[in-house]
Amino acid sequence: MPIFFQMNALLRFLVEVVTLVFIILIGLTKYKLPLNLLIGVLVPIAIYVVWSICMAPLSPRRVGLFWRIVIEMVIFGGCTYLLISKMALHVGVGYAVIVGLNAIVAHVGDELYGSVR
Repeated sequence: MPIFFQMNALLRFLVEVVTLVFIILIGLTKYKLPLNLLIGVLVPIAIYVVWSICMAPLSPRRVGLFWRIVIEMVIFGGCTYLLISKMALHVGVGYAVIVGLNAIVAHVGDELYGSVR
């Protein structure tokens, strides 16, 4: 696999971690009880579980490309919505652009060179 796609895989991991951090921070700071616990604690745990079972490259139950894209749109789209509605428009748009470009490159790399196995 060329170095470009390997670097994108590292960026992909960082995007996933930053997504969880954003959701936790927004959930715990921008909402009142009980929504802050729901959004700041339970939603990131659910995202982590879904990602590790359905999306991780070495997962034995990894879903197909269509469902990976759907799950990514729900997770990253939800985070983008939280960023735009609770923080700032430019932060949400910047996040969405980075995530979108990263997802395109990641899926192209998976199709060309296969996933990490």
